[in-house]
Amino acid sequence: MTERLYEGLFLVAATEAASEWNEIEVQIRALIEKHGATIEYAERWPEQRLAYPVKGVKRGVYFLAYFTSDTGAIVSIRSDGQLNEKVLRMLIIQEDFLDVEMAKRKEAAARSAESAARSAAEANKPPADATEPTTKSKSTDDGDAGETAKEAVVAEDLPATSSDAQADPVDPVDPVAPVEAPAEPEASVEEVVEEVVEEAVEDVAEDAADEVVKEVASTEEETQ
Repeated sequence: MTERLYEGLFLVAATEAASEWNEIEVQIRALIEKHGATIEYAERWPEQRLAYPVKGVKRGVYFLAYFTSDTGAIVSIRSDGQLNEKVLRMLIIQEDFLDVEMAKRKEAAARSAESAARSAAEANKPPADATEPTTKSKSTDDGDAGETAKEAVVAEDLPATSSDAQADPVDPVDPVAPVEAPAEPEASVEEVVEEVVEEAVEDVAEDAADEVVKEVASTEEETQ
């Protein structure tokens, strides 16, 4: 018999999906594959409020599966799904456009996974200020190494100069005795004479002033 691509949608109660989803997914996959079907792609939908209660349940989780199977196996898959207590309701369809729909869902899932990986990488990346000193230090070290290498090359290319040649040994020089500070020069004869004359003039001036005062006083007495 010819295999065809089918789409299966299985509804599970939200409370049970939250507590035992891994076990429920294993059961749904098993009831599809045990009849010879091959699951091509599957995904779990987020929890959602149902349009109307199903067996008293108002919130549920859908499990979507695309699988290839013989037409005769579909009846058995539906039967096993109806007998499973975890499956509230299921819908299995076959349409020509299912391969296109499956490809779209695969692409969307890949983009979502890539975006989640980028977000996780950004969250785990160390802060910028923690890496800048290391980067700067490395750049500085590389620059210093490059400058040292350039200087070495230039030194090798330049011809030897007289300053580079080894100098002849020089005899040691005897230490020079410290020079005493010069004594203050003694006063010259002219300066001494000038000083004596100034003192004599001052004495004469004082005596003359006294004489003038005496004469004035004597004159005033005679007048009276």
